[in-house]
Amino acid sequence: MSVYAFSGTHVLCDIVGIAAERINDNELILEAIRKGIEASGAELCGVQTKEFEPVGVTAVYVLAESHVSVHTYPEQRSLFLDAFTCGTRCDPQRIVDVVLEALGPCEHRTSVLSRGEPVRVLASAGYAA
Repeated sequence: MSVYAFSGTHVLCDIVGIAAERINDNELILEAIRKGIEASGAELCGVQTKEFEPVGVTAVYVLAESHVSVHTYPEQRSLFLDAFTCGTRCDPQRIVDVVLEALGPCEHRTSVLSRGEPVRVLASAGYAA
């Protein structure tokens, strides 16, 4: 399979029970994602962040291979983390692993989806093939 094939891995992670001092530390979370991207082998192209008052952050990291997003809910000591990379050159699971390590003891549910080929058309919605 080519590293440029129409395929990818999408890792979705719901994380709960995060220590208050960690979920309230936007810099810790954002830096953990950066380190995870580096560990995954992905190429970071840019970042867009929105910090909320009094606490919380949403960020999207644009990768050459796709994206990573995080949405924190400090009042619930929880966050959503989403890492998707196309092809086979990098490993989005590494991003999640690095973030989980930085957050310390917590609970999480991780789903891994294989995307792309082979695509099975369930409904065409009127689009010409």
